[in-house]
Amino acid sequence: MSSNSQPPIQRGRPRSDSARRAVLDAAAELALEGTAGVGIDAIAARAGVSRTTIYKWWPSAPAVLLEGLLERTHESLETRASATTREALYDYLASLIALVRDTPAGPLLKGLVAASVTDADVARALIDDWVAPRRAAVVNLLFEGVRRGEVRKGLEYDVVADTLFAPIYYRLMFEHQPLTERLTRDIIDVCWPGIAA
Repeated sequence: MSSNSQPPIQRGRPRSDSARRAVLDAAAELALEGTAGVGIDAIAARAGVSRTTIYKWWPSAPAVLLEGLLERTHESLETRASATTREALYDYLASLIALVRDTPAGPLLKGLVAASVTDADVARALIDDWVAPRRAAVVNLLFEGVRRGEVRKGLEYDVVADTLFAPIYYRLMFEHQPLTERLTRDIIDVCWPGIAA
C-alpha cells in the first residue's frame, strides 16, 4: 500500500441523509400545494429518488406526507413568550385554525385521518407526532398558568385540552360550520371561566 493511499471516503450515510431530506421536502411541498391523491410515485419524482428509497424509511405515502407536513408546521406550536395564559391559548388556537383553514394542511389532515383507519403506522404517527405534541403544548401552558396564578389548580388538563381542540377538529372533519376567526374567541370565552384561577 502506497504512503499516498487514503482510505475510501464513506459517502453512503450522507447520501442517505440527503435523500431522506429531499423526500421530506418533496412531501411537504406536495402536501402544502394541495396536490390531490399524492402517492409514492409523485413524491419520488419530486425528490429525485426511487420508490425503493422512500420505502426504506416509510411504509406508505400517507406516512411520509404526514412527516413532511409536521416538519413544515412545527411553528404552529409556538406562542409569544410575553403572553398571558389566556392570550397564549388564544394565539395557539388561532394559529391552528388558520393552518387547517387557510392551507392545504386541513384537507391533507382529513385525508390522513381517513387513511389511519386502515394504516396503523399513520394512525400511530397522527397520535404521536400531531396530536400528542399539541396537547402537550396546551398542558404546559396550563401548568405555567398555575405557576403564575392565572389558572386554577386541580384541573383535569387532558380534558381541558380536548375541550379546547374539539370544536376545531369537529368543524374540520364534518364541515357543518365554518372555521371562522371568531371561533377562537368563542372557544376561549366559553372555556376560560372554567380554567381561570
